[in-house]
Amino acid sequence: MRSVRGCARLLAGLALFLVAPVWLGIAVSIGATQALAWPTWYAWVTSLVGIGLWVRGWMLRRLARENTRKACDEWDALEKRHLEAERTFCPLLVPGRYDRGLSARLEAARAERDNLRARITAEASIPFLASLSAATAWEAETIVKDFHGLMDAHVALIAARDLFALAPDWRAVWNNELGPVYEDLTVVETLTETVQRRSSEPAVLSMAASLKLWLNDQRLAANDLGASLECAQMDPAEALTQLDRIADEARVRLVRLIEAALGADTSMIGRRRYKRWRNGAGEKLRTNETRYLGAYRIAGVTYTYNPGQAIRLTANSAGINLKGSAAHSTAIFTAFGAQLYVPPAYLHRYLVWDGTSRYGPSQANYLRSAANVGPRGSTH
Repeated sequence: MRSVRGCARLLAGLALFLVAPVWLGIAVSIGATQALAWPTWYAWVTSLVGIGLWVRGWMLRRLARENTRKACDEWDALEKRHLEAERTFCPLLVPGRYDRGLSARLEAARAERDNLRARITAEASIPFLASLSAATAWEAETIVKDFHGLMDAHVALIAARDLFALAPDWRAVWNNELGPVYEDLTVVETLTETVQRRSSEPAVLSMAASLKLWLNDQRLAANDLGASLECAQMDPAEALTQLDRIADEARVRLVRLIEAALGADTSMIGRRRYKRWRNGAGEKLRTNETRYLGAYRIAGVTYTYNPGQAIRLTANSAGINLKGSAAHSTAIFTAFGAQLYVPPAYLHRYLVWDGTSRYGPSQANYLRSAANVGPRGSTH
Protein backbone atom coordinates (compact mmCIF):
# COMPACT_ATOMS: atom_id res chain seq x y z
CA MET A 1 0.00 0.00 0.00
CA ARG A 2 2.89 2.38 0.65
CA SER A 3 4.21 1.77 -2.85
CA VAL A 4 0.73 2.38 -4.26
CA ARG A 5 0.50 5.65 -2.35
CA GLY A 6 3.95 6.71 -3.48
CA CYS A 7 3.08 5.89 -7.08
CA ALA A 8 -0.19 7.79 -6.73
CA ARG A 9 1.74 10.81 -5.42
CA LEU A 10 4.07 10.75 -8.43
CA LEU A 11 1.27 10.33 -10.96
CA ALA A 12 -0.99 12.92 -9.31
CA GLY A 13 1.90 15.38 -9.16
CA LEU A 14 2.68 14.76 -12.82
CA ALA A 15 -0.95 15.16 -13.87
CA LEU A 16 -1.32 18.43 -11.97
CA PHE A 17 2.05 19.79 -13.12
CA LEU A 18 1.21 19.18 -16.82
CA VAL A 19 -1.97 21.29 -16.71
CA ALA A 20 -0.26 24.58 -17.58
CA PRO A 21 2.23 23.12 -20.14
CA VAL A 22 -0.53 21.14 -21.89
CA TRP A 23 -2.73 24.23 -21.97
CA LEU A 24 0.09 26.19 -23.57
CA GLY A 25 0.90 23.39 -26.03
CA ILE A 26 -2.71 23.01 -27.17
CA ALA A 27 -3.12 26.77 -27.54
CA VAL A 28 0.01 27.04 -29.68
CA SER A 29 -0.91 24.02 -31.82
CA ILE A 30 -4.37 25.36 -32.71
CA GLY A 31 -3.21 28.94 -33.17
CA ALA A 32 -5.30 30.42 -30.38
CA THR A 33 -5.44 34.16 -29.84
CA GLN A 34 -2.91 35.78 -27.57
CA ALA A 35 -5.50 36.13 -24.83
CA LEU A 36 -6.12 32.36 -24.78
CA ALA A 37 -2.60 31.16 -25.53
CA TRP A 38 -1.24 31.95 -22.06
CA PRO A 39 -2.61 29.63 -19.31
CA THR A 40 -4.90 31.27 -16.77
CA TRP A 41 -3.94 31.68 -13.09
CA TYR A 42 -5.71 28.54 -11.93
CA ALA A 43 -3.76 26.45 -14.45
CA TRP A 44 -0.51 27.76 -12.97
CA VAL A 45 -1.78 27.14 -9.44
CA THR A 46 -2.64 23.56 -10.40
CA SER A 47 0.87 23.04 -11.75
CA LEU A 48 2.36 24.47 -8.58
CA VAL A 49 0.23 22.07 -6.53
CA GLY A 50 1.71 19.21 -8.55
CA ILE A 51 5.22 20.46 -7.82
CA GLY A 52 4.21 20.73 -4.16
CA LEU A 53 3.18 17.07 -4.14
CA TRP A 54 6.59 16.08 -5.49
CA VAL A 55 8.44 18.26 -3.03
CA ARG A 56 6.38 16.87 -0.16
CA GLY A 57 7.13 13.31 -1.28
CA TRP A 58 10.84 14.08 -1.47
CA MET A 59 10.77 15.64 2.01
CA LEU A 60 9.00 12.56 3.39
CA ARG A 61 11.59 10.32 1.75
CA ARG A 62 14.46 12.33 3.20
CA LEU A 63 12.86 12.35 6.67
CA ALA A 64 12.31 8.60 6.59
CA ARG A 65 15.90 7.96 5.47
CA GLU A 66 17.31 10.24 8.17
CA ASN A 67 15.30 8.59 10.92
CA THR A 68 16.14 5.10 9.67
CA ARG A 69 19.83 5.98 9.49
CA LYS A 70 19.67 7.38 13.01
CA ALA A 71 18.05 4.16 14.25
CA CYS A 72 20.64 2.00 12.48
CA ASP A 73 23.53 4.06 13.87
CA GLU A 74 22.21 3.80 17.42
CA TRP A 75 21.27 0.13 17.29
CA ASP A 76 24.66 -1.27 18.38
CA ALA A 77 24.79 1.00 21.42
CA LEU A 78 21.19 0.10 22.24
CA GLU A 79 21.98 -3.61 21.97
CA LYS A 80 24.91 -3.27 24.37
CA ARG A 81 22.79 -1.40 26.89
CA HIS A 82 20.08 -4.04 26.64
CA LEU A 83 22.50 -6.92 27.23
CA GLU A 84 24.07 -5.07 30.16
CA ALA A 85 20.63 -4.41 31.65
CA GLU A 86 19.70 -8.08 31.30
CA ARG A 87 22.91 -9.23 33.00
CA THR A 88 22.26 -7.03 36.00
CA PHE A 89 18.54 -7.82 36.11
CA CYS A 90 18.40 -11.59 35.66
CA PRO A 91 19.78 -12.41 39.17
CA LEU A 92 16.64 -10.76 40.58
CA LEU A 93 14.40 -13.42 39.00
CA VAL A 94 14.20 -15.60 42.10
CA PRO A 95 10.91 -17.42 42.80
CA GLY A 96 8.92 -15.68 45.48
CA ARG A 97 10.65 -12.31 45.04
CA TYR A 98 8.07 -10.57 42.84
CA ASP A 99 9.31 -12.88 40.08
CA ARG A 100 6.10 -12.75 38.03
CA GLY A 101 6.11 -8.97 37.69
CA LEU A 102 9.86 -8.78 37.07
CA SER A 103 9.76 -11.56 34.47
CA ALA A 104 6.97 -9.76 32.63
CA ARG A 105 9.01 -6.55 32.58
CA LEU A 106 11.99 -8.36 31.10
CA GLU A 107 9.92 -10.27 28.54
CA ALA A 108 8.24 -7.04 27.42
CA ALA A 109 11.63 -5.40 26.90
CA ARG A 110 12.89 -8.39 24.93
CA ALA A 111 9.80 -8.39 22.75
CA GLU A 112 10.24 -4.69 22.03
CA ARG A 113 13.90 -5.18 21.10
CA ASP A 114 13.01 -7.96 18.64
CA ASN A 115 10.16 -5.89 17.24
CA LEU A 116 12.40 -2.85 16.73
CA ARG A 117 15.06 -4.94 15.00
CA ALA A 118 12.52 -6.31 12.52
CA ARG A 119 11.01 -2.88 11.87
CA ILE A 120 14.41 -1.26 11.29
CA THR A 121 15.37 -4.03 8.85
CA ALA A 122 12.12 -3.60 6.93
CA GLU A 123 12.44 0.20 6.90
CA ALA A 124 16.04 0.09 5.66
CA SER A 125 15.03 -1.91 2.56
CA ILE A 126 11.90 0.04 1.67
CA PRO A 127 11.36 0.51 -2.12
CA PHE A 128 11.71 3.95 -3.71
CA LEU A 129 8.00 4.44 -4.36
CA ALA A 130 7.09 3.38 -0.82
CA SER A 131 9.61 5.89 0.56
CA LEU A 132 7.49 8.72 -0.86
CA SER A 133 4.55 7.74 1.35
CA ALA A 134 3.67 9.63 4.52
CA ALA A 135 3.11 6.26 6.21
CA THR A 136 6.79 5.38 5.70
CA ALA A 137 7.96 8.65 7.23
CA TRP A 138 5.56 8.17 10.13
CA GLU A 139 6.81 4.62 10.73
CA ALA A 140 10.45 5.77 10.73
CA GLU A 141 9.61 8.54 13.19
CA THR A 142 7.75 6.06 15.40
CA ILE A 143 10.77 3.77 15.42
CA VAL A 144 12.93 6.59 16.78
CA LYS A 145 10.33 7.31 19.48
CA ASP A 146 10.18 3.62 20.39
CA PHE A 147 13.95 3.71 20.85
CA HIS A 148 13.38 6.04 23.76
CA GLY A 149 10.80 3.62 25.16
CA LEU A 150 13.30 0.76 25.05
CA MET A 151 15.90 3.00 26.70
CA ASP A 152 13.38 3.61 29.47
CA ALA A 153 13.01 -0.16 29.80
CA HIS A 154 16.77 -0.46 30.30
CA VAL A 155 16.58 2.20 33.02
CA ALA A 156 13.74 0.27 34.67
CA LEU A 157 15.76 -2.95 34.68
CA ILE A 158 18.77 -1.22 36.25
CA ALA A 159 16.44 0.58 38.67
CA ALA A 160 15.01 -2.76 39.81
CA ARG A 161 18.52 -3.94 40.65
CA ASP A 162 19.19 -0.76 42.64
CA LEU A 163 15.87 -1.02 44.47
CA PHE A 164 16.30 -4.66 45.42
CA ALA A 165 19.83 -3.95 46.65
CA LEU A 166 18.66 -0.75 48.39
CA ALA A 167 21.49 1.10 46.63
CA PRO A 168 22.16 4.70 47.69
CA ASP A 169 19.74 6.08 45.08
CA TRP A 170 16.94 3.60 45.80
CA ARG A 171 14.68 6.34 47.16
CA ALA A 172 14.46 8.03 43.71
CA VAL A 173 13.58 4.65 42.17
CA TRP A 174 10.90 4.07 44.78
CA ASN A 175 9.39 7.53 44.33
CA ASN A 176 9.06 6.87 40.60
CA GLU A 177 7.46 3.51 41.39
CA LEU A 178 4.85 5.26 43.51
CA GLY A 179 3.87 7.45 40.55
CA PRO A 180 1.46 5.09 38.75
CA VAL A 181 -0.26 4.20 42.03
CA TYR A 182 -0.72 7.83 43.01
CA GLU A 183 -2.00 8.61 39.50
CA ASP A 184 -4.45 5.70 39.80
CA LEU A 185 -5.71 7.12 43.09
CA THR A 186 -6.05 10.58 41.53
CA VAL A 187 -8.05 9.15 38.63
CA VAL A 188 -10.27 7.08 40.92
CA GLU A 189 -10.93 10.15 43.07
CA THR A 190 -11.90 12.20 40.00
CA LEU A 191 -14.33 9.53 38.81
CA THR A 192 -15.75 9.24 42.32
CA GLU A 193 -16.45 12.98 42.27
CA THR A 194 -18.20 12.50 38.91
CA VAL A 195 -20.45 9.87 40.50
CA GLN A 196 -21.22 12.22 43.38
CA ARG A 197 -22.23 14.97 40.96
CA ARG A 198 -24.43 12.73 38.84
CA SER A 199 -26.17 10.55 41.44
CA SER A 200 -28.65 11.42 44.17
CA GLU A 201 -29.05 7.91 45.60
CA PRO A 202 -28.09 7.85 49.32
CA ALA A 203 -26.49 4.40 49.07
CA VAL A 204 -24.36 5.45 46.08
CA LEU A 205 -23.30 8.69 47.75
CA SER A 206 -22.37 6.78 50.88
CA MET A 207 -20.19 4.39 48.82
CA ALA A 208 -18.54 7.36 47.13
CA ALA A 209 -17.76 9.08 50.43
CA SER A 210 -16.35 5.85 51.82
CA LEU A 211 -14.18 5.38 48.75
CA LYS A 212 -12.71 8.89 49.05
CA LEU A 213 -11.75 8.20 52.66
CA TRP A 214 -10.19 4.91 51.61
CA LEU A 215 -8.18 6.67 48.89
CA ASN A 216 -6.70 9.06 51.44
CA ASP A 217 -5.78 6.11 53.66
CA GLN A 218 -4.06 4.39 50.73
CA ARG A 219 -1.99 7.47 49.95
CA LEU A 220 -0.72 7.38 53.51
CA ALA A 221 -0.16 3.62 53.31
CA ALA A 222 1.82 3.96 50.08
CA ASN A 223 3.91 6.70 51.63
CA ASP A 224 4.57 4.55 54.71
CA LEU A 225 5.90 1.74 52.53
CA GLY A 226 9.01 3.81 51.82
CA ALA A 227 9.63 4.24 55.52
CA SER A 228 9.19 0.47 56.04
CA LEU A 229 11.77 -0.19 53.33
CA GLU A 230 14.19 2.25 54.90
CA CYS A 231 13.81 0.59 58.31
CA ALA A 232 14.16 -2.89 56.78
CA GLN A 233 10.69 -3.83 58.03
CA MET A 234 9.90 -5.29 54.59
CA ASP A 235 11.89 -6.10 51.48
CA PRO A 236 11.42 -4.43 48.05
CA ALA A 237 9.55 -7.42 46.64
CA GLU A 238 6.94 -7.17 49.39
CA ALA A 239 6.72 -3.41 48.88
CA LEU A 240 6.04 -3.84 45.16
CA THR A 241 3.43 -6.47 45.99
CA GLN A 242 1.73 -4.00 48.33
CA LEU A 243 1.64 -1.41 45.55
CA ASP A 244 -0.05 -3.99 43.33
CA ARG A 245 -2.57 -4.66 46.08
CA ILE A 246 -3.43 -0.97 46.41
CA ALA A 247 -3.79 -0.55 42.64
CA ASP A 248 -5.91 -3.70 42.31
CA GLU A 249 -8.24 -2.83 45.16
CA ALA A 250 -8.65 0.74 43.90
CA ARG A 251 -9.95 -0.64 40.60
CA VAL A 252 -12.25 -3.13 42.30
CA ARG A 253 -13.77 -0.44 44.52
CA LEU A 254 -14.17 1.98 41.60
CA VAL A 255 -15.90 -0.66 39.47
CA ARG A 256 -18.31 -1.45 42.31
CA LEU A 257 -19.14 2.23 42.73
CA ILE A 258 -19.74 2.81 39.01
CA GLU A 259 -21.89 -0.30 38.74
CA ALA A 260 -23.94 0.79 41.76
CA ALA A 261 -24.38 4.29 40.32
CA LEU A 262 -25.45 3.02 36.90
CA GLY A 263 -27.73 0.37 38.38
CA ALA A 264 -29.46 2.94 40.59
CA ASP A 265 -30.40 5.12 37.62
CA THR A 266 -33.82 3.84 36.50
CA SER A 267 -34.32 6.38 33.71
CA MET A 268 -34.37 5.18 30.10
CA ILE A 269 -30.86 6.47 29.37
CA GLY A 270 -29.75 5.11 32.76
CA ARG A 271 -30.91 1.62 31.84
CA ARG A 272 -29.13 1.93 28.51
CA ARG A 273 -25.94 3.06 30.27
CA TYR A 274 -26.15 0.09 32.61
CA LYS A 275 -26.63 -2.33 29.73
CA ARG A 276 -23.67 -0.76 27.94
CA TRP A 277 -21.61 -1.15 31.11
CA ARG A 278 -22.48 -4.84 31.40
CA ASN A 279 -21.39 -5.34 27.79
CA GLY A 280 -18.30 -3.14 28.16
CA ALA A 281 -15.82 -5.69 26.83
CA GLY A 282 -17.12 -5.04 23.32
CA GLU A 283 -15.89 -1.44 23.36
CA LYS A 284 -12.39 -0.48 22.26
CA LEU A 285 -9.73 1.52 24.03
CA ARG A 286 -8.44 4.61 22.30
CA THR A 287 -4.69 5.23 22.26
CA ASN A 288 -4.81 8.13 24.71
CA GLU A 289 -6.79 5.98 27.14
CA THR A 290 -4.09 3.35 27.62
CA ARG A 291 -1.09 5.34 28.80
CA TYR A 292 -0.25 7.01 32.07
CA LEU A 293 0.24 10.74 31.87
CA GLY A 294 3.14 10.74 34.31
CA ALA A 295 1.51 13.17 36.74
CA TYR A 296 -0.66 12.98 39.83
CA ARG A 297 -2.14 15.42 42.28
CA ILE A 298 -1.98 15.49 46.08
CA ALA A 299 -3.47 18.36 48.08
CA GLY A 300 -3.72 20.54 44.99
CA VAL A 301 -0.08 20.07 43.99
CA THR A 302 0.81 18.21 40.78
CA TYR A 303 3.86 15.93 40.82
CA THR A 304 5.49 14.27 37.81
CA TYR A 305 7.30 10.98 37.23
CA ASN A 306 8.30 8.74 34.30
CA PRO A 307 5.81 5.87 33.87
CA GLY A 308 7.98 4.28 31.16
CA GLN A 309 10.71 3.65 33.74
CA ALA A 310 8.43 1.99 36.29
CA ILE A 311 9.47 -1.49 37.41
CA ARG A 312 5.85 -2.63 37.61
CA LEU A 313 4.32 -3.35 34.21
CA THR A 314 2.27 -0.42 32.88
CA ALA A 315 0.80 0.44 29.50
CA ASN A 316 3.77 2.80 29.02
CA SER A 317 6.27 -0.06 29.27
CA ALA A 318 8.23 -0.90 26.12
CA GLY A 319 6.75 -3.90 24.34
CA ILE A 320 3.16 -3.19 25.40
CA ASN A 321 0.60 -2.29 22.73
CA LEU A 322 -3.06 -2.12 23.73
CA LYS A 323 -4.31 -0.39 20.60
CA GLY A 324 -7.76 -1.75 19.79
CA SER A 325 -8.03 -3.74 23.02
CA ALA A 326 -11.39 -4.13 24.68
CA ALA A 327 -12.28 -1.43 27.22
CA HIS A 328 -13.13 -3.90 29.95
CA SER A 329 -15.46 -2.59 32.61
CA THR A 330 -13.30 -4.54 35.11
CA ALA A 331 -10.33 -2.20 34.40
CA ILE A 332 -8.04 -5.27 34.65
CA PHE A 333 -5.56 -6.31 31.94
CA THR A 334 -2.77 -8.87 31.69
CA ALA A 335 0.36 -9.11 29.55
CA PHE A 336 3.26 -11.57 29.53
CA GLY A 337 1.52 -13.51 32.29
CA ALA A 338 1.38 -10.60 34.74
CA GLN A 339 -0.92 -7.77 35.75
CA LEU A 340 -0.76 -4.83 33.34
CA TYR A 341 -1.76 -1.46 34.74
CA VAL A 342 -3.79 0.94 32.61
CA PRO A 343 -5.13 4.20 34.06
CA PRO A 344 -8.83 3.51 34.77
CA ALA A 345 -9.89 6.95 33.53
CA TYR A 346 -11.56 5.42 30.44
CA LEU A 347 -14.36 4.14 32.71
CA HIS A 348 -15.61 7.73 32.76
CA ARG A 349 -17.16 7.09 29.33
CA TYR A 350 -19.68 4.70 30.85
CA LEU A 351 -20.86 7.30 33.35
CA VAL A 352 -21.48 10.13 30.88
CA TRP A 353 -22.56 8.30 27.70
CA ASP A 354 -25.29 10.34 26.00
CA GLY A 355 -26.95 7.37 24.26
CA THR A 356 -25.86 8.35 20.74
CA SER A 357 -22.09 8.63 20.40
CA ARG A 358 -19.98 5.50 20.16
CA TYR A 359 -17.78 6.20 23.16
CA GLY A 360 -19.08 9.26 24.97
CA PRO A 361 -16.72 11.85 26.47
CA SER A 362 -13.80 10.21 28.23
CA GLN A 363 -11.84 11.59 31.15
CA ALA A 364 -8.89 9.74 29.68
CA ASN A 365 -8.35 12.54 27.20
CA TYR A 366 -5.10 13.54 28.82
CA LEU A 367 -5.42 17.19 27.93
CA ARG A 368 -8.21 17.04 30.52
CA SER A 369 -6.83 14.17 32.56
CA ALA A 370 -7.45 13.60 36.22
CA ALA A 371 -4.01 14.98 37.04
CA ASN A 372 -4.76 18.22 35.22
CA VAL A 373 -8.33 18.81 36.37
CA GLY A 374 -9.01 21.41 39.03
CA PRO A 375 -6.64 23.66 40.99
CA ARG A 376 -3.01 23.16 40.18
CA GLY A 377 -0.06 23.95 42.36
CA SER A 378 3.65 23.84 41.63
CA THR A 379 5.04 20.87 39.70
CA HIS A 380 7.84 18.75 41.15
